[in-house]
Amino acid sequence: MVSPGHQKPAPGRFPALAYRDFRTLWLGMLFASGTMAFQYYAQMWLVYELTNSVWILGALGAIRGLATILFGLYGGALADRLDRRFLLMATQAVSFVVSLTLGLLVISNYVGLWWVLALIFIGSASASLDAPVRQALIPELIPAVHIPNAVALTTAAQMGSFAVTPIIAGLVIDAIGSGGAYLLSTTGNMGVLLALILLRYRGQTRETRNEPIAKTVRQGISYARHHRVVAWIIVLNFTTAAFGFSLYQGLIVSWAGDVLGMTPGGYGLLAATWGVGTLAASFTLSYMGKPRYPGRILIVGSLVFGASFLLFGLIRSLPVAGFTYLINGAAWTAASIASTSIIQSVIPNEMRGRVMSLFMLSGAIAQMNSLVLGGIADVIGMELMLPATTFVCTLLVLALVLAVPTLRNLDRALATDPAR
Repeated sequence: MVSPGHQKPAPGRFPALAYRDFRTLWLGMLFASGTMAFQYYAQMWLVYELTNSVWILGALGAIRGLATILFGLYGGALADRLDRRFLLMATQAVSFVVSLTLGLLVISNYVGLWWVLALIFIGSASASLDAPVRQALIPELIPAVHIPNAVALTTAAQMGSFAVTPIIAGLVIDAIGSGGAYLLSTTGNMGVLLALILLRYRGQTRETRNEPIAKTVRQGISYARHHRVVAWIIVLNFTTAAFGFSLYQGLIVSWAGDVLGMTPGGYGLLAATWGVGTLAASFTLSYMGKPRYPGRILIVGSLVFGASFLLFGLIRSLPVAGFTYLINGAAWTAASIASTSIIQSVIPNEMRGRVMSLFMLSGAIAQMNSLVLGGIADVIGMELMLPATTFVCTLLVLALVLAVPTLRNLDRALATDPAR
């Protein structure tokens, strides 16, 4: 484990990669992102092919969100009690089994909607345990000064492959179906497991391990609620996720298929532009090392995310839609990196797992909003629902920024009192 503040800053534009354990884990995540992203597209097209229902596509996002709500806080509490490396190995093993099972069921044609939804729920529950544990582990592998760079690099590893993976995934699904895509995705789990095995870092149990887990969870909620910076960032992220990113939890496939008339392969090409935006934003912020104004990046990114998504919903020209999609991906990624970096930097290590689980829980609740949006789309149509929802997203973000001084003055608060 690295002792923050007791090592000299690493040289170079990507200083976090100078630390062997972080570099090993990062390479594992980089490999995994190139294969496990297949699941994201395979799930949506599989459910859409089985049901041809926008509402059921919305239910797919809601199921992921429900799993995170039920297990996410528990994962954060475990991250602050037990060996984080061991917990990640366990969650990756469960995800491997789930993906393998679903892939085999689809290929054998012994699959129904309820089987698919049940396995996706289990896989999402495992991922909801994995996410806060992974976020809590990363700062233990590097000094505190390099946390922003590590967050940006981690986002680049996880999201950057979306510049290429959508094209490959679309072609794979067209060629061998969703089941084949799922089987290919299991190599990602094996890549992360190998990286975790190779880590020199060995975790430890913590003082909170003997506390009732409900008390551990309540402590995390209380900490976040009384920390103004953390609380308002969670609210802002919930807003953009509920009225923006929730559309990506399945509904966007209906837009691609019904409104734009695309096949999985065609949508893969369009989605790749979103991935190019995420790659550009994550690489730029990684190259910057520690941005001087993360609060400003968060606010501008959130506003541009909503506005660009609104334009995407109003445009039918594929080249122009692709450009707005690229801007949308860059804005979402920049805002995500900035918000995660700020929270990772201001919370103490013993609270990190619980607070990060709350941070991700806001997105889980937002995912469940896709069920509501899917029902609305079935009534009024996707052509009206998508631009209306993204307009609300932009308006609410703007209202929050104007009404909440903490959000407007994030950079000043961090500069004067980082623990505020």
